[in-house]
Amino acid sequence: MGILLRDVRLPERGATSFWVRIRADRIDGVSSEPLAPDAGDEIVDAGGKLAISGFVNAHTHLPMVLLRGLADDVPLEEWLERHVWPVERKLSPEDVYWCTLLALAEAVRGGTVAVADMYFHTDRVAQAVEESGVRALLSYGMIARSMSEGGEKELRTTERIAATWQGAAGGRIGVAVSPHSTYTCGEDVWGAAKELAQERGLRIHTHVSESRREVATVRAQTGGSPPEYLERLGVFEVPVLAAHCVHVSPSDLDLLGRGGVAVAHCPKSNSKLGSGLAPVAAMRARGIRVALGTDGAASNNRLDMIEELRAAWLLARGPSEDPRALSAKDAVLMATEEGRVALGLPPARLQPGDAADIVLLSLDGVHTTPAREGTSTIAFASQSSDVTDVLVAGQWLMRDGRLLTIDEERVQSEVGRLLRRHTN
Repeated sequence: MGILLRDVRLPERGATSFWVRIRADRIDGVSSEPLAPDAGDEIVDAGGKLAISGFVNAHTHLPMVLLRGLADDVPLEEWLERHVWPVERKLSPEDVYWCTLLALAEAVRGGTVAVADMYFHTDRVAQAVEESGVRALLSYGMIARSMSEGGEKELRTTERIAATWQGAAGGRIGVAVSPHSTYTCGEDVWGAAKELAQERGLRIHTHVSESRREVATVRAQTGGSPPEYLERLGVFEVPVLAAHCVHVSPSDLDLLGRGGVAVAHCPKSNSKLGSGLAPVAAMRARGIRVALGTDGAASNNRLDMIEELRAAWLLARGPSEDPRALSAKDAVLMATEEGRVALGLPPARLQPGDAADIVLLSLDGVHTTPAREGTSTIAFASQSSDVTDVLVAGQWLMRDGRLLTIDEERVQSEVGRLLRRHTN
């Protein structure tokens, strides 16, 4: 049995109505002419909704929804050391499971079909992801000064997670190796992480040059910037997803470009924490792949990819005084297909053979009328509440605004219960 969507609009195709056929987890056909249904097909009248490739959140910490609204007006280092880490040390695996489900409910409601998540109690994060139906690149955030000071244990944890979850949930779950950053992991830890990634054919997902203090610390310890240090260690010999990259010099950008590093740009989180703005235009001019991430809900405070892509073009255009600094098309690509490549996911460009990861958005709101062109409407006018339907790998995660894989009421109740426990 397949799915036949009729009367959908496609980005950059004007007001033309299309038919889209889905077989198993793939798109089987796209046509402006009616497609004949096969026996048993589910025929869905989309009523002129906009069909897009679903959003990809290329850097987040899903369970941090519990910390939403905590210490909203302090710098990054103080926020982490005095407020976030003390609470996180008390989180149980059960806490992480329920918080991950809450985060995924928010993400799916906003049209997100895939995430790159870094956290701990990763088995419970993976369990929630498997139940939710989304795609994910999951990793355990390793923190260790050296292999003898916690590094061996951290690496063994990552090895076990990779053995358990890589390719799980019908291939929806992948695993990355995640030394937290150049300032929280020692040189031998980075070396072991790189070797593990090479042996298992995995990506590395890490934080790079998020704040000036981080860059100064790493330079004092290693004699180079974070990208220079990682290049010297040979880390760029494996695929790397580097979150933030705010304080990077032209020579740093050259290293990232030559190394094929994908950057997860997190404009709202970086702005909220006063960390600065990543030089996205300079990155893209060098051919660096730039995807979009929300970071955790504690530093955002949303997991809303439409809001994130809007922040990306606003913060690119305003300071540069250039309305061409980041186009609507480029912002949407960063939030969708660029993220898929960064995470190693199959393409979902609404073409035959692509993954059936499809989001439908209503164009009936006063804020989207008139909707002259789909991509422009997404970037400049739409909001997450316009998302009505979400398909991942040909399976419905949300239909007509109703989540099908997550019990929202129970999840909110469970998170409310554990919030009371952690605040008493």
